[in-house]
Amino acid sequence: MLLFLAFSVALLSCTSEYKLTVYFPNHDFDGKRAYLTNYDTGDTIDSEIVLEKQLILDGNVDSAYFARLLFENNRLDLVIEKGEIEVEWGDELKISGSPLNEKFKGIVKQLDKFEQEWQRIALAKQNNEITDAEAQQREDNRKTNLLNSLFNYYLANKDNPLGEWAFTQYVIEGDFTPSELELVLKKVPDRYKSLKRVQKVVADAAAQEKTGVGKRYIDFTVKTSDGTVEKLSQFAGDGVNYTLLYFWASWCASCQKEITSPLAFLYDEYKDNGLKIIGVAVWDNTADTQKSIQELAIPWHVMASGDKLSEPVDIYGISGIPYAILISPEGTVVARGLNGDALIETVEAFLNGK
Repeated sequence: MLLFLAFSVALLSCTSEYKLTVYFPNHDFDGKRAYLTNYDTGDTIDSEIVLEKQLILDGNVDSAYFARLLFENNRLDLVIEKGEIEVEWGDELKISGSPLNEKFKGIVKQLDKFEQEWQRIALAKQNNEITDAEAQQREDNRKTNLLNSLFNYYLANKDNPLGEWAFTQYVIEGDFTPSELELVLKKVPDRYKSLKRVQKVVADAAAQEKTGVGKRYIDFTVKTSDGTVEKLSQFAGDGVNYTLLYFWASWCASCQKEITSPLAFLYDEYKDNGLKIIGVAVWDNTADTQKSIQELAIPWHVMASGDKLSEPVDIYGISGIPYAILISPEGTVVARGLNGDALIETVEAFLNGK
């Protein structure tokens, strides 16, 4: 899903000065460092420490770009442009002093309705107010309208950073195949094709096709912090058990929710009846991973590297976590990308031979 709890900061033509000031509600943030990064590449542009409830970042810019402010486990997408940009940090983020950010706030507000509809569909299904078929129909309609809106926002802003953001979200949300992406990219300026996030979507789509349902799993190696080398093939495709491969990280709240609910249930019910769960800790460090394993009392094996592991998600074309892949005893991918009740239902269906 799109996460629209964000704003965007853009920098205008020539070399111009900008000043970004973030006001915090109390002194709890004092002494902590924030990083201003390029939204597309992730490169750090500047960093500074919060002092006296304020964060101040300033500098020169050659042209407008989309930026992301990273602050501990928080993130804020902004447009950095000439002038003074002010942000009030709180339950409701407020930003002022920037025309493109004001425009972006309007876009986000309009797109919020799609997030709200997704939540309504999920709640109605959970309460058995609609059938699975009705829920799917509503979701299909929601997705179509969302994609149309994103593409229209791209068309209306193709010459400024908002267009790059809208197009990036369009290809991310589209779940396009490699051939579909090829057709989409023929319609946009060449500079859009060079966006790192767009290139990642293209690479992920190709990887998903190679590791999709019906394909044999691709092995990968993880070197742990103590030097031990583990391979997925040590656990998957043993001829007896289904393997549920679960990609997660300690900082991911949704991952923790899945671990304590559907995964814990599946482990307790089927650990001795044909199912192995193997966790893969990605984009994380060893200390945080091990701490989370202990706090969540995770009983299944977790493949964790001494570095911020990323190779497995690249191999399987995974752009967000949590993410689950079910592998048959013979080593074939039989399901992927499911969570919650749908994950439980799918695993149980295969274990029961349905």
